[in-house]
Amino acid sequence: MYEYRVRVGYSRVDEEKRLSIAGLIDLFQDCSTFQSEDLGIGFDYCTEHGFFWVVNSWQVEIDRLPSLCENISVFTYPVDFKGFVGKRCFGIKSGDDIIVRCYSIWALLSIEDHKPVKMNEDMFARYKTEEALPMGKIVRKIDVPEGGRIMAPVIIEPVHLDANHHVNNGKYVQIAAAYVPEGMQIKGFRAMYLAQAFLGDEMIPRVVDAPDGGCIVSLENKEGAPYAVMEFK
Repeated sequence: MYEYRVRVGYSRVDEEKRLSIAGLIDLFQDCSTFQSEDLGIGFDYCTEHGFFWVVNSWQVEIDRLPSLCENISVFTYPVDFKGFVGKRCFGIKSGDDIIVRCYSIWALLSIEDHKPVKMNEDMFARYKTEEALPMGKIVRKIDVPEGGRIMAPVIIEPVHLDANHHVNNGKYVQIAAAYVPEGMQIKGFRAMYLAQAFLGDEMIPRVVDAPDGGCIVSLENKEGAPYAVMEFK
């Protein structure tokens, strides 16, 4: 397990002075990046070998979100690797209590053609897998009902991009979370990524009531094909 301590800063909280959903994802991304860099198999290593990681899905369970200036620990560890697919758990602890749990699925892709690439033996040797956190049933697919409300398009700007030159997965979450109904206290969310968005692309949010409560936000292109789908409960 890799773990680091952080104090919840003002730039990461929402209007209620709690860690925002986008801030939560940023902390998780930082944590896995720190682990990979410290193991010597981070961004530069992947670039030199011609591949990069993309996240396919998040599933997050929230007991509570930490508050402004609260001291927390963020942790992560790999659960399983098979071929080009990696599975990884994340969590946030306040004291000894785990208050947020996450299960994520990642894919290793070629920089040249964005096709799947198998992990090499060096990476297998350095990443140490552990048992997954106890969570509810892991369901990657999010079924999106028809209809809903079509929101104003979001044009992808440089601020949305990361070092891989496509929209950072946390930015999708940030965009989608803006459409969560006011006053809704999020106790969990799922994210499913289907296509990469690049500079200048037009992303159209479609907001639908989820059949069992909460809401679903589908971030779609002009033809209606989703880049990513988020479900908030």
